[in-house]
Amino acid sequence: MYKEWNVNTDSLSSTLGFTVTPAMWVNSSSAIKGRDTHGTSPLPRVQDWREFNPKTYLHEYYSDLAMENSALVRFFVDTYKTIPNASSLLDFGGGPTIYPLIGAAHKVKEIHFCDYLETNLAEVRLWLEEKKLAFNWQPFVSATLTLELGRPCTPGDIAAREKQLRKRITWLGRCDARLTPPLPGPARNYDVVVSNFCAESATDDRQQWRTFMFNIASLVRPGGKFIISALKGAHSYSVGRKIFPAVNLNETDLAWGLITAGCKPESINIRSVSADRPSRFYQGLMLASAEKS
Repeated sequence: MYKEWNVNTDSLSSTLGFTVTPAMWVNSSSAIKGRDTHGTSPLPRVQDWREFNPKTYLHEYYSDLAMENSALVRFFVDTYKTIPNASSLLDFGGGPTIYPLIGAAHKVKEIHFCDYLETNLAEVRLWLEEKKLAFNWQPFVSATLTLELGRPCTPGDIAAREKQLRKRITWLGRCDARLTPPLPGPARNYDVVVSNFCAESATDDRQQWRTFMFNIASLVRPGGKFIISALKGAHSYSVGRKIFPAVNLNETDLAWGLITAGCKPESINIRSVSADRPSRFYQGLMLASAEKS
C-alpha cells in the first residue's frame, strides 16, 4: 500500500512555483521499530565497493514480494503504460537486478544495461545466459504479468516474457555517475532512463548526490522519461553484515533533485511506500517519474 503525490504548479516555492503534497506513511512507526529514529546502524560503513556481494544483496532484498517489492512491480507496470512503443531504454546503475525491465520488454525496442561494478554485470549475464546459478526472477515476472493481463499468468506467459526480455537487452557495460558523460564512448540519449537505488545509495554526500542525478538525467533525451527509485530517510543500507552509505532524502528533496537535473516540475510524480521490515536502515522507498525538459 502506498500514497501517491504530485508536484503541481501552485505554491511551495515562490521561486519555482510548485507545490509538494507530502506522502502519508503506512505503518511507518512499525517500520522503524527496533531502530533509532534515524535508522542508523552500529556497524561502520563500507568504503570499498568491492565488498558489495551481489548474491547476498539479491537474497536479502528480492527473495519475497512483500510490500516494498509489490509496490515496485506495480509502479513499473503503471509507469510503462505512459511510454511510447518502440522506445529506447537505459537501465543505469541496475546492480545485479532485472526486475525493473520486466514490464518494459513488450514496450521498448532495445534495452541497454549498465552498472559500476563488474560483479553486478556478471550476475545479470548469468540470468541472460540462463545459467543454473542465476537468480530466479520468475516470481517478479509472474507478478508483473498478472497486473498487466488482469488474470493469473501461465508458465508459458512467464517463459515468453523472459525470452522477450533477454532479446531486448542488447548491451551491457560499465558506467560511472561521477563522470560527464557517465557512459563510455560517444554521447548518447535515450527515450527512457531507469535508475533504481543508485544515486542516493552510492554516497552520503548531498551535493555529490545532486551531481549523480544531473549526470544520469543527462542521458534522457528532451521530452523523454526519467524513472527513478530511491531510499527515503536513509543514512545507510545493509548487504549482509556490510553497511553501505546513503543520502538522507524525502519526497521534497527528490523533487528538487529532479528539477535541478532538468525535469519539468509539473511532470513529476512520486509514490511512497514504507519499509516492510524492522531490519531496514531506511524509512521507505520513493518511486518517481518525470519528463525531461
